[in-house]
Amino acid sequence: MPELLPGAVFTGILTALTVIVLRARSLRPRLPAWKVLLIGVGAAYVIPPALVFLAGAWRAVPGLPDLPVVTEGQVFIGAWMALAMLSVSHRPGRAPGIPLWACLLTGVATAALLPPFLDRVTGSYQRLSLRADVNHCTRGMTGRTQPREVTNICDEPITVGLCLPGEVNPAPCAQSHTIEPGQTARFDPGQAYLSSLPGNPNGLTVVACRPPARPSRMVSTIGRGYEGVCLPPG
Repeated sequence: MPELLPGAVFTGILTALTVIVLRARSLRPRLPAWKVLLIGVGAAYVIPPALVFLAGAWRAVPGLPDLPVVTEGQVFIGAWMALAMLSVSHRPGRAPGIPLWACLLTGVATAALLPPFLDRVTGSYQRLSLRADVNHCTRGMTGRTQPREVTNICDEPITVGLCLPGEVNPAPCAQSHTIEPGQTARFDPGQAYLSSLPGNPNGLTVVACRPPARPSRMVSTIGRGYEGVCLPPG
């Protein structure tokens, strides 16, 4: 079977839920569970590659504006809000209380406005605003307690950052280097060792990002230690 792209599982689940809610709103009979499952699986395999292809085709046309960056967190919160509106406005046997376009507009507005609002209120970038890392594009980041050299093994430029203790979101790593494919960035970890649990949660952290995102780090989801993250452009 073909490999699933990042976000494919979420896309499949979202598509299946959307089909269920839309059929309920239109007063049509429910689909059998196997059909809903088939729709979700098909969406997981078809929609993400289609979006990647369309984005590539858009960028290949000279003169077109750059596509906006949409994070997985934004898609999640926007889709959740739109589905919530669709579900709440459903009235069995009667017309929906809120039109479909209003539900979709609410989801888009939530995805666009909520992340920067939370960033401003909290004074640091929240996970909804973070960009995806490209740690897979590196050699030298893993398996070493004091990374000193990191090589770009992908075919695109990346920015690698080494965050020392005390450097944390919203500040980017002080030691950050943008390197072309095949090039190597050199760092000075000083006396710090790689952050690890349970022995050294407050050590250094290394992360690779796709420019113009900026390497940084924040407290991990379990509340101990740090994990590398990619901040949006400053």
